[in-house]
Amino acid sequence: MNRRTKYALFLLLGLITGLSICGLLYHLLVRQPMSPPDVVLSAPALTDAYDNSEGHADSLYLYKKLSIRGVLNRLHKNESGQYVVTLDGRYPGRTAVDCILDSLYSPTPPEIRRGDTLIIRGRCAGRSLNVILVQCIIEK
Repeated sequence: MNRRTKYALFLLLGLITGLSICGLLYHLLVRQPMSPPDVVLSAPALTDAYDNSEGHADSLYLYKKLSIRGVLNRLHKNESGQYVVTLDGRYPGRTAVDCILDSLYSPTPPEIRRGDTLIIRGRCAGRSLNVILVQCIIEK
């Protein structure tokens, strides 16, 4: 290989490495604003919708990004080690909203107490016993 070809290859390799590092730093350091939720509603309204007609509620909310306002009932860890926030529905002891928090909260639990009013954003995954939201973050 002649000398010019070697220099061209090293220059190209350096350029690709530099651009890759710049792209990685841009991705890590520049935060994109959160996109708006598809639906904004209260936890009692969401539980009522699922209690009245689960099929219709699935057509409205399933796999959509929801912003839910509700009163904290409890905060606990599930079997897989993720924190779960349970928001009260309209009637205590009946259907509630279980919000599985994003891995952002894995190292330490959020600073919240029972009775606090929260706004949580997450993706609706349907209903088991309670209405389930996954990939949740606490907005307020």
